[in-house]
Amino acid sequence: MGKKRVHDDDEEDDGGIEDENCENASEEMEEEDEDEDHRKKKKSKKKKKKNPGLMSASGQTEQDRRILRRKQRELHQDIAIGNGGGGTAADGGGDDGEELSRLRDQNNELWGEVRYTREAVLDGENIDLLAGKAARQAEKIVQVSCLFVWGMFV
Repeated sequence: MGKKRVHDDDEEDDGGIEDENCENASEEMEEEDEDEDHRKKKKSKKKKKKNPGLMSASGQTEQDRRILRRKQRELHQDIAIGNGGGGTAADGGGDDGEELSRLRDQNNELWGEVRYTREAVLDGENIDLLAGKAARQAEKIVQVSCLFVWGMFV
């Protein structure tokens, strides 16, 4: 590294150390430029603004959406528990088919207010519960029918 070479034109050369230093310096500057560009891109991503017109375009406020979700959750519990105010056949207060119809109608009314995916998910969960409840009722009807028919033939 410390050797010096002499060219024909009597200039001293330090073996290309300066050339290597220049190349290293230019590479470091390029890396710094890339780092700076990368930081600028990160900052621009962080400064992304939300679209203020998105929420207002639906005509619903956050408060309206909260109320809707609360109603959907209450309906979910009514469906799951099975005593949604109409009474059951065991209570003498109504028919299971009428209760299912009432719960379905109530869910359909709430669906009319749904504008966002978050509320649509709750609606889907309620539909799933209603379908399961309807399937269980149909199964009970079939079991009772079979017992009645088999009982007559025995």
